[in-house]
Amino acid sequence: MTGRGGIPRDLVWVLAAALAVKATVLVQLGGHPLLQPHGELDTTYYVELARRIAAGGPLAVREAFFVSPLYVYFLAAVFAVHESLVAARAVQVLLGTAAVGFVYLTARLWFDGRTARVAAVLALLTGLFAFNEILVLQSALDPFLAACALYLVSRTQADDARWPLVAAGVVLGLFALNRPNAFVYGAAVPALIAFASWPRGGRAALGRGALVLLPLVVVLGANAARNYAVSGEAILISSHGGLNFYIGNNEKADGVYDRVEGVTLSVTGQVRDATRVAEAAEGRRLSASQVSAYFYGRAWAWMAAHPGGAARLFVRKIALVLNRTDVPLNYSYAFYRLDEASLLRVLVVGSWLLVPLGLVGLILGVRLATSPQSPVPSPRSSAPNPQSHRQYWVWASFVPVYGLSVAAFFVSDRYRMPLLVPLCVSSGVLLVWAFDRLRGRRVAALVVPAAGVALVAVVAGWPSGLDNGLGGERTRKAVWLVEQGQYDDALRYVGEIAPHDSHPGVVHFRVGEALTAAGRYDAAIAQLTDARRIDGARPAIDLTLGQALLMDGRSQEAIAHLAAALDGGFRPEVSGPWLVRALAAAGRKADAVRALAALPDEVVGAVQVDTLFELGTLALRLDAPGQAERWSRAAVAHAPDRADVHEQLAVALVMLGRPADALGPIATACRLEPSSASAHLNLAVVYAQLGRFAEAREQATTATRLDPTEPRAAALLKALPPGRR
Repeated sequence: MTGRGGIPRDLVWVLAAALAVKATVLVQLGGHPLLQPHGELDTTYYVELARRIAAGGPLAVREAFFVSPLYVYFLAAVFAVHESLVAARAVQVLLGTAAVGFVYLTARLWFDGRTARVAAVLALLTGLFAFNEILVLQSALDPFLAACALYLVSRTQADDARWPLVAAGVVLGLFALNRPNAFVYGAAVPALIAFASWPRGGRAALGRGALVLLPLVVVLGANAARNYAVSGEAILISSHGGLNFYIGNNEKADGVYDRVEGVTLSVTGQVRDATRVAEAAEGRRLSASQVSAYFYGRAWAWMAAHPGGAARLFVRKIALVLNRTDVPLNYSYAFYRLDEASLLRVLVVGSWLLVPLGLVGLILGVRLATSPQSPVPSPRSSAPNPQSHRQYWVWASFVPVYGLSVAAFFVSDRYRMPLLVPLCVSSGVLLVWAFDRLRGRRVAALVVPAAGVALVAVVAGWPSGLDNGLGGERTRKAVWLVEQGQYDDALRYVGEIAPHDSHPGVVHFRVGEALTAAGRYDAAIAQLTDARRIDGARPAIDLTLGQALLMDGRSQEAIAHLAAALDGGFRPEVSGPWLVRALAAAGRKADAVRALAALPDEVVGAVQVDTLFELGTLALRLDAPGQAERWSRAAVAHAPDRADVHEQLAVALVMLGRPADALGPIATACRLEPSSASAHLNLAVVYAQLGRFAEAREQATTATRLDPTEPRAAALLKALPPGRR
């Protein structure tokens, strides 16, 4: 039954229901504090890039894209109209609604109206789709792009029209710009279409393939041209492929995202640290494409050296692609589905159902889609148009091709999510077929498919041993409560979640860190003590516990913990300075100076400039001008435009009896900050020690003018011999 304009009436109802469901999830979770851009999460990175492009155009970001670029363009387009994440999420919900419509149309094209309705309902009830569509991540566009692309690819097999071929090429290109491993399927489609069309004639078949390939190349080429214009490098999509490939293929890889040594666990950290790690290994400056090539090379080298291990790892990743376990990246879907009150609790369809039903239904669909009883309608004719096996697999091959492309890198919920789009269709095929057999009392026909479903269900349900991120997201919520100043609520929440967490010590530790940063030292010490009791003496715990104890005035207790962290080699650029502070605060001046001197040059080079300056000041108070010179010189090297670090270096040199060496730094301090009374006073002291009394008098007078309350300047003026140089 169709409504006005030939649109099936049940499609209208399906779209209305989908919009209502997705809009409800948006209202319930779109404003959730943990889903907002903050810190160094991927969301923040995408928003920052999009704002720059919205303000200055595609070339405003002056480097090749590190991340998938389409979502950056999408956000920039929304921001150009109205800079609002609410607006972006609303558009994403509309696209997600359209995705359900494309699932319906694809199923109706290959099979029939009943299958289309079931497939659409499955898509509507898939919570992972609704959740991702409210995130500020590129995965928000994946259900729409996958569904639209697969409908258009299917449409190319319905008749000889050219527009579906061109449109399919465009959308496949956009899909690859959003999910780079989708490029593998996009590149295969022209060949698959040509192969399916070959019985009509080789020339016509190649022409049909070319009509898909050309717009695909144009879309990707436009992005590559943009990357080349800003970086001079021919990067087709983005430059993070090498790092992602290495994350999924190395001696420590287990198939999911994990930290690379030396690379921070955030996209911002990856951009910065991947280059630093690669350049340190190669001993030279590297471009973005060379950094990617470096990590590709490391992965391939390991795979070549350990072919058995690489093969086992690849098999494991294929199993993880099919597994029902939530594999979080940035956000834990399990947390928002189970812990937060929202409609996600009833959107129960997921990989646990779609993988077993869908894979069996995909095979069953070969026979059903090619039978005369289930024609693909042609707009040019109402007569049946039976499809060949070749034509069916132009669409259906997305499942194995895309699944293998995910397994080639590493597995996460959002990377494998596009697979669920065609599996909604093939699950609908199996359910409708099974219902008809049951209604016709042909139970024997169900034996083989049921066995297939059971076999795949075992693989999908096999305990993977992976963390679904529930505990991590709960910990993030507890930390957020601390950051909001809701300390009692945070501690109460920790009491609820920690006993049930697989890593309770981590919960206490993270909350203890947050409480320390918030200045709630008593509560922090209690949490960190619990963490140490549960997980034992860990350097990370000792460092934070030592910091909290010192800030709480318990310096003597802090010393043992900070020393343990330093001895354990944990962040010596942090634990070392904190140990020095604790020793000094406890009155152990000689031990503090020895600890300061014991820190090696590589640690000094890694210390932040403010800490360098602070330690230089502390060394002066401890009557250790030699150490004051060392730390002050390091501060000057880090921040040559800061007057205070130059002045401190000069003071240390004066204390060492080297006024001639002090003249340069103190003169620089006066030049950088001419309004500093102390800098001019110290320059006067240096001149006086060098016997340049007239210049000393001039600088002391300047210091008095800048700060009339400065008693040392007046005293120096009285002490200077009159009329001598």
